[in-house]
Amino acid sequence: MGSKTYVLDTSAIIYGFNPRVVEGTHYITPGVEAELYAGRTRSVTEVSIASGRLKVRAPRPEFVTVVKTRASSTGDLTVLSETDLEVVALALELDSEGESVLVVSDDYSLQNLCTLLSIDFKPMVTKGISEEFWWFLYCPACGATYDQSKKLTSCQVCGHSLKRKVYSKRKITGSF
Repeated sequence: MGSKTYVLDTSAIIYGFNPRVVEGTHYITPGVEAELYAGRTRSVTEVSIASGRLKVRAPRPEFVTVVKTRASSTGDLTVLSETDLEVVALALELDSEGESVLVVSDDYSLQNLCTLLSIDFKPMVTKGISEEFWWFLYCPACGATYDQSKKLTSCQVCGHSLKRKVYSKRKITGSF
C-alpha cells in the first residue's frame, strides 16, 4: 500500500479541493467529470486531468451493483444520484485492489453509504456524519409505509408525495 488514493465527488472540487496541490492519486468518475464540465469548475478540472493529477475512471458494473444493493438496504438509494453511486462504487473497487482510499464528499447520504461499506470519507466544508442511518418511506397523508428498495416518489395507496424517516441509527465509532 502506497500513498493515499482520493475519490472525489463533485462537491469536493466545487468547494476547493485541488488535486494539483494535494499529494496522492486522485480519481473522479465520468459522472463527476460531466457535472464539473457543466459548471464553473471546468478549467480546474481540465488542467488537473491534462497534468495527470486527476484521473477519470468508471467503476466496474459489479461494484455498482454491490453499492446499489447496500444503498437500497439502508434507504439511501432514493436520494443518491447515479453519480453518487459511481463515486462509492469506484472507491469500493479501488479498496478491493489494495488502495488506501478516502472519498471526499459533503453529501451526507454518500457518507452514510461509505460508512456502511467501511470506506473512509472526509467532508470539505461540513462537519460530516456522526451516525449511520437506515430510512423508510412514508406517506404523510394516509400513513402507508414502504421500504426503500425501490425509488418510489408517490404513495401507491393515495398518490401523495412520500417522505423519508429514520427508523434506525447507530453512532459511528471509527474516525474518518
